[in-house]
Amino acid sequence: MKKKIISKTYLRDVTKHKIMIDTSNDEYYYSVKKIIECTPFISYKNTRLIDNNYYIFELIPKNEKYAMRVFLDDKKQILEYYFDMILGSNIDEDTKVPYFIDGYTDIIIDDMGIKIVDENELDEAYANGTISKEDYDLVKKTTKELYTELKNNTNKYKNMDIIKLINI
Repeated sequence: MKKKIISKTYLRDVTKHKIMIDTSNDEYYYSVKKIIECTPFISYKNTRLIDNNYYIFELIPKNEKYAMRVFLDDKKQILEYYFDMILGSNIDEDTKVPYFIDGYTDIIIDDMGIKIVDENELDEAYANGTISKEDYDLVKKTTKELYTELKNNTNKYKNMDIIKLINI
């Protein structure tokens, strides 16, 4: 299982950035990364998701089994939502930064619609004993419930006004 510390996610080809992390909210942790300098990241559908002066907003609800990442351009226009199914989250003892345990399966929302991805990674993790049957079932259940919420536009985190939180 992969522990993902939000101060480090999606920065592989970024050479300069600013980050703001907030752990004060009772419902969630969040971070905002402003990319200053990078090699652009182009998605599978040929959309530029990470580039100079773009933003990455990450939110980890404290009482849900998913994390939300939002990619925004230099004008703070939303390009894509990316939801990671997670097995847990907390504050890392060493870095004092929020993290989550990746649950393998993800949901992407972009201009092409809602898509569940990487279910094969979850199946492989279960088959090789990396995760338990209980965790496997939890991720499957979370994926199904979240997909329904997103399809019905009832997910409170996706419906948040995140632009007001991006003041970095």
